[in-house]
Amino acid sequence: SVYPVIPAEKSRYASISKTKTFAPARRDPDYLFAQLFRNLESACIKARRYRLSPRRIALFLKTQDFRVFGTDARLNRPSARPLEYTELVDERFRTLFEPGVLYRATGVVLLDLVPDATVQYDLFEDPLRVEQVERLYAAADHLAGKFGKHTVYLGGSHPLQQQGTGKRGKPTARAETRLPGETARKHLGLTFFHVTTDDDAG
Repeated sequence: SVYPVIPAEKSRYASISKTKTFAPARRDPDYLFAQLFRNLESACIKARRYRLSPRRIALFLKTQDFRVFGTDARLNRPSARPLEYTELVDERFRTLFEPGVLYRATGVVLLDLVPDATVQYDLFEDPLRVEQVERLYAAADHLAGKFGKHTVYLGGSHPLQQQGTGKRGKPTARAETRLPGETARKHLGLTFFHVTTDDDAG
């Protein structure tokens, strides 16, 4: 059968997932947590764009030999702001990670998505802090619109900024070569060719 082409951008989601495969495989827990947390930040950015919030999140690690280990957790209330559940993600990551094992991919899935409507606080939450987090993410999303995604990011994913996102954990040549007006996240989709001349060869 032939499916019709729908030119409009998708606006309804049952779930939102983000994964990252990297080479070489890594066993460094800080690097792996950074990749997992960047997955979470990217998924939540998309959820906020569509004004959705997950009730549950699922996390997984894939080993070098393609075994997948995952866990899921229900949030106290729907939220697409990772700062509100960093401790939960850290706790679940520790249950998945096995020292000495080589991992090749990380992933996050946002589940049970609901409209990001009026917040229902529980008895133990600080409404002022929740509102501060909302304002913080509103500002972060505004900056991302001007300067590119992940202009503002949480400390959990900082090792990626230090090590780079190239195939071997290093910045790509294109990432290190910026044209006037480009930023780390916003740049033209141009391929650069590095040619060695006779003068360069000595």
